[in-house]
Amino acid sequence: MPSTDSTRGRGALDPRKTVTMSESEDNRANTDGTAPPHASGWPDRLRALWANPQIRYPLLVLVYLFVIGSSFNAVLEDLRGPLQELEKGTAASVYHLLRIFTELTTQRGNLVTLDGFAVSIIIECVGLLEMLIYSACVLAFPAPIRARVLGVVLGCAAIFFFNLMRIATLLIVGRHWSDYFDFFHIYFWQATLIAMIVSVLYGWIKLFVHR
Repeated sequence: MPSTDSTRGRGALDPRKTVTMSESEDNRANTDGTAPPHASGWPDRLRALWANPQIRYPLLVLVYLFVIGSSFNAVLEDLRGPLQELEKGTAASVYHLLRIFTELTTQRGNLVTLDGFAVSIIIECVGLLEMLIYSACVLAFPAPIRARVLGVVLGCAAIFFFNLMRIATLLIVGRHWSDYFDFFHIYFWQATLIAMIVSVLYGWIKLFVHR
């Protein structure tokens, strides 16, 4: 009849063997370059976050926007003359756009008038801020350089044209429905400009990136 000690010895694990197996697994993991789960630190976590496009893209947009905005602000004083010409050019473009539909419009410098109602085109009205935001979004997008360059050039041109429509609409509203001018100027078109940036960006992606 077998003894109780010999039966327990056959059915139980030897603690020394358990330690040896655990050590061999750790050594094998270190040998093949795969670190145990508890060995991952902040660098690995940061790399994992950066690999996520939903995190990387908005961060890149902020970086490009900071660089572009800072560069523009640094040379702002030197661009006073060209920016004034841009104001006048925008006013002239609005004038010629309105002339397609009516002759009751005039333009002098950066001042545009529609049948007695006038608006003054200042630098905040020419769409530069929207172009800077859009350009940062395009440059941060994972696309070929040629596609990004085309996206910036054509997209800024589209934003400039939409901005002309915005100013022309404000002139029409101011002339015929002056009580609604502040609403359209401050609220409606500000929200519309955001939608315009998103629409132009989406169009660029569909036409030049994901074809």
